[in-house]
Amino acid sequence: MFDLKRPCVSCPFRKGQGERYALPLARLREIRDGVAFQCHGTVDYEFFDDDELRQGDRPQQCAGLMAILIRERRPNTIMQVAQRLGHAALDDLDPRREAYDTWADAVAAHRRGYAS
Repeated sequence: MFDLKRPCVSCPFRKGQGERYALPLARLREIRDGVAFQCHGTVDYEFFDDDELRQGDRPQQCAGLMAILIRERRPNTIMQVAQRLGHAALDDLDPRREAYDTWADAVAAHRRGYAS
Protein backbone atom coordinates (compact mmCIF):
# COMPACT_ATOMS: atom_id res chain seq x y z
CA MET A 1 0.00 0.00 0.00
CA PHE A 2 3.00 2.30 0.50
CA ASP A 3 5.45 0.91 -2.06
CA LEU A 4 5.42 3.97 -4.32
CA LYS A 5 8.10 6.51 -3.45
CA ARG A 6 7.87 8.80 -6.48
CA PRO A 7 4.83 10.30 -8.19
CA CYS A 8 3.97 8.51 -11.42
CA VAL A 9 4.41 10.39 -14.70
CA SER A 10 0.72 11.26 -14.85
CA CYS A 11 0.23 12.07 -11.16
CA PRO A 12 -1.97 15.16 -10.65
CA PHE A 13 0.43 16.19 -7.86
CA ARG A 14 3.59 15.93 -10.00
CA LYS A 15 5.10 19.23 -11.12
CA GLY A 16 3.73 20.16 -14.53
CA GLN A 17 0.65 17.94 -14.28
CA GLY A 18 -1.67 20.24 -12.34
CA GLU A 19 -2.38 22.31 -15.42
CA ARG A 20 -3.25 19.13 -17.32
CA TYR A 21 -5.73 17.85 -14.76
CA ALA A 22 -7.09 21.23 -13.65
CA LEU A 23 -9.00 19.80 -10.69
CA PRO A 24 -11.40 22.25 -9.08
CA LEU A 25 -10.50 23.57 -5.65
CA ALA A 26 -13.35 21.65 -3.99
CA ARG A 27 -12.02 18.35 -5.38
CA LEU A 28 -8.45 19.18 -4.35
CA ARG A 29 -9.62 19.89 -0.81
CA GLU A 30 -11.63 16.68 -0.78
CA ILE A 31 -8.49 14.74 -1.77
CA ARG A 32 -6.27 16.56 0.74
CA ASP A 33 -8.73 16.13 3.61
CA GLY A 34 -9.68 12.54 2.77
CA VAL A 35 -8.73 9.49 4.78
CA ALA A 36 -6.63 8.13 1.89
CA PHE A 37 -6.02 8.69 -1.82
CA GLN A 38 -4.92 5.89 -4.11
CA CYS A 39 -2.67 6.22 -7.13
CA HIS A 40 -4.93 6.10 -10.18
CA GLY A 41 -2.39 3.85 -11.88
CA THR A 42 -2.94 1.11 -9.29
CA VAL A 43 -6.75 1.15 -9.19
CA ASP A 44 -8.68 -1.40 -11.23
CA TYR A 45 -11.36 0.60 -13.03
CA GLU A 46 -13.47 -2.41 -13.96
CA PHE A 47 -16.85 -2.64 -12.28
CA PHE A 48 -18.41 -5.42 -10.27
CA ASP A 49 -21.95 -6.41 -11.12
CA ASP A 50 -23.27 -4.10 -8.40
CA ASP A 51 -21.43 -1.09 -9.92
CA GLU A 52 -18.84 -0.97 -7.12
CA LEU A 53 -15.30 -0.12 -8.21
CA ARG A 54 -12.70 -2.76 -7.46
CA GLN A 55 -9.48 -1.62 -5.89
CA GLY A 56 -7.30 -4.08 -7.76
CA ASP A 57 -4.86 -6.56 -6.34
CA ARG A 58 -2.28 -4.08 -5.02
CA PRO A 59 -3.67 -0.56 -4.71
CA GLN A 60 -1.05 1.94 -3.63
CA GLN A 61 -1.33 5.32 -1.98
CA CYS A 62 -0.51 8.28 -4.22
CA ALA A 63 3.18 9.13 -3.72
CA GLY A 64 2.73 12.66 -5.07
CA LEU A 65 0.02 13.57 -2.60
CA MET A 66 1.83 11.85 0.26
CA ALA A 67 5.02 13.79 -0.48
CA ILE A 68 3.15 17.09 -0.30
CA LEU A 69 1.30 16.09 2.87
CA ILE A 70 4.56 15.04 4.56
CA ARG A 71 6.22 18.34 3.63
CA GLU A 72 3.22 20.20 5.01
CA ARG A 73 3.30 18.04 8.17
CA ARG A 74 -0.30 17.03 7.47
CA PRO A 75 -0.35 13.28 6.81
CA ASN A 76 -3.78 11.86 6.10
CA THR A 77 -5.35 9.18 8.27
CA ILE A 78 -3.99 6.14 6.41
CA MET A 79 -0.48 7.61 6.50
CA GLN A 80 -0.70 8.23 10.25
CA VAL A 81 -1.92 4.71 10.94
CA ALA A 82 0.77 3.15 8.72
CA GLN A 83 3.50 5.20 10.39
CA ARG A 84 2.35 4.28 13.90
CA LEU A 85 2.18 0.59 13.04
CA GLY A 86 5.55 0.67 11.31
CA HIS A 87 4.14 -0.22 7.89
CA ALA A 88 5.37 2.85 6.03
CA ALA A 89 8.67 4.67 5.87
CA LEU A 90 7.46 8.00 4.58
CA ASP A 91 10.66 9.96 5.07
CA ASP A 92 12.05 8.62 1.79
CA LEU A 93 9.17 9.86 -0.38
CA ASP A 94 9.85 11.84 -3.55
CA PRO A 95 13.67 11.89 -3.40
CA ARG A 96 13.89 13.83 -6.68
CA ARG A 97 11.32 16.44 -5.57
CA GLU A 98 9.05 15.66 -8.52
CA ALA A 99 5.85 16.48 -6.62
CA TYR A 100 4.82 20.07 -5.98
CA ASP A 101 6.77 21.53 -3.08
CA THR A 102 3.72 22.80 -1.21
CA TRP A 103 -0.03 22.43 -1.23
CA ALA A 104 -0.32 26.04 -2.41
CA ASP A 105 1.92 25.22 -5.41
CA ALA A 106 -0.31 22.29 -6.37
CA VAL A 107 -3.49 24.37 -6.06
CA ALA A 108 -1.98 27.20 -8.13
CA ALA A 109 -1.00 24.77 -10.90
CA HIS A 110 -4.48 23.28 -11.06
CA ARG A 111 -6.01 26.75 -11.13
CA ARG A 112 -3.80 27.75 -14.04
CA GLY A 113 -5.14 24.72 -15.90
CA TYR A 114 -8.79 25.58 -15.57
CA ALA A 115 -8.20 29.30 -16.05
CA SER A 116 -6.83 28.78 -19.55
